[in-house]
Amino acid sequence: MKLPSISVVMPVYNEEDKIANALGSIRTQDYPQERIEIVLVDDDSTDKTLEIAKKYDVVYCRNGRHDYDVGKSIGVKKAKNEYLLFLDADNFLPNKNWLKLLVRPILLEKDVIGAQPIWFTYNKKYPLADRYCILFGITDPLTIYLKKKDRLMLYEKKWDLVNDYEERDGYFIVSFNQDNLPTIGSVGFIIKKEYILKTDYSPKFSHLDCMMDLIRQGKNRFAMTKLDIIHLHSATIKDFLHKLNRNMDIFLKDMKKRRYRWRTSKLRLIFATLEMLTFLVPFYHSLRGFIKVKDVAWFLHPYICFRVAWMYSTKIIKYNLKYNFF
Repeated sequence: MKLPSISVVMPVYNEEDKIANALGSIRTQDYPQERIEIVLVDDDSTDKTLEIAKKYDVVYCRNGRHDYDVGKSIGVKKAKNEYLLFLDADNFLPNKNWLKLLVRPILLEKDVIGAQPIWFTYNKKYPLADRYCILFGITDPLTIYLKKKDRLMLYEKKWDLVNDYEERDGYFIVSFNQDNLPTIGSVGFIIKKEYILKTDYSPKFSHLDCMMDLIRQGKNRFAMTKLDIIHLHSATIKDFLHKLNRNMDIFLKDMKKRRYRWRTSKLRLIFATLEMLTFLVPFYHSLRGFIKVKDVAWFLHPYICFRVAWMYSTKIIKYNLKYNFF
């Protein structure tokens, strides 16, 4: 198979402690390096991020808006190659064949428009909060209870999060619709650039909104590859909860502009919130996971679920009081 040209879109801000590992894992791929372009979108870093990045033959462009989604949109516009691969500075490719295996289903399956790995890479030496996200395959526990998560738990082997899927050698072919579309399209996601250009990706690239645009255009077949990717999400629980708090603020701020609506019934949303607040259901999930993979990080789940459900509920109530009654 002729390997396609790929532009890696990577927004960064003060990533001097991670950027060498991220870029190095790309430049050591068993893949023609002349067919890989790294588009680094810097948001006015004040550390040594750019100094380090220059060693890895990157295409530099400036953001300056202090908005991550704006940075991705700038990267898409700057990219010159046929395919786009979305990575963050805290994403590292775990082996040299990773990129070849990621593009394989797109080249073999004519109706597949994008692909992404289905696990996060596990390492017992990672910080507790990172291991929690890796074990559950999440960056937000709410996705579990709304049935919108896009990765598998570490011990799960079959991507059956929706009914319409087919297993192949090395990947699953999955068809989505507007109701069951999970949170795909971010860490380690690859797609032909021409498809993204047909979405409302500018001035802000929201991977959820752009994926919904494509679903509405009938482009609904994706490959969930049997790969993992290193994702160092949060070193501490405090940092993890801070990111979720920030993301919810951004979501509510832009909610009226969003095309991805987290389609679910009010009853399902209430039930999911109650599940997260009870401690009992999350503890059951923790215990089930611990039986499969012995790691105490599973047991962060009841506490984090309670904090997140309470935080989201209060924010949504305040939002509705402000915009519906005043």
